[in-house]
Amino acid sequence: MTTPRTALAQVTVAATALAAAAALAGCRNDDARDAASVTTSTSGAIVTATSTDLGSIVIGWGDAHSDDEITTPKPDDVTARCTGRGDDLVVDITAPHGWTIHAAHGSQTLTIENTDQNLPATDIDTTNQFLDTLTAVDWSETGQLDIAATADAPAAWPRTHSGRIQLSIHVDCR
Repeated sequence: MTTPRTALAQVTVAATALAAAAALAGCRNDDARDAASVTTSTSGAIVTATSTDLGSIVIGWGDAHSDDEITTPKPDDVTARCTGRGDDLVVDITAPHGWTIHAAHGSQTLTIENTDQNLPATDIDTTNQFLDTLTAVDWSETGQLDIAATADAPAAWPRTHSGRIQLSIHVDCR
């Protein structure tokens, strides 16, 4: 038979366990959210050989504007997820035609993949080899990522054209 004292102890243990679980769940919050906006790069840099791309989101590789090479998607066609804040900010971008880009705050290295073309996820170093102060991946504005980069494609990707990656995009995670 359960006494009132035993019942009270069981309720207290259950309440304590529930409170602990709620507290742990609150600590687990990774603050993942959709980006406030995805727009064209604010750098003013042209990343392709076509000056008409200035003012466009540019994601792709190669020489021609096509689904398999350089794409200029509309902002509504690109999604970005932001996780963390400040120095812990991570941005994951998904664009039409299989492009994904992963960026971590402060880094000039981007992880790029294209599932439609079977191009495996690969780290691309966008660091300017001639002048450290010129950055292709700009984290200077709090909660924002601006990319205006060109880089050689990884050797593992097939060479059917110039093999240059072009990226121009701005993500606001505030």
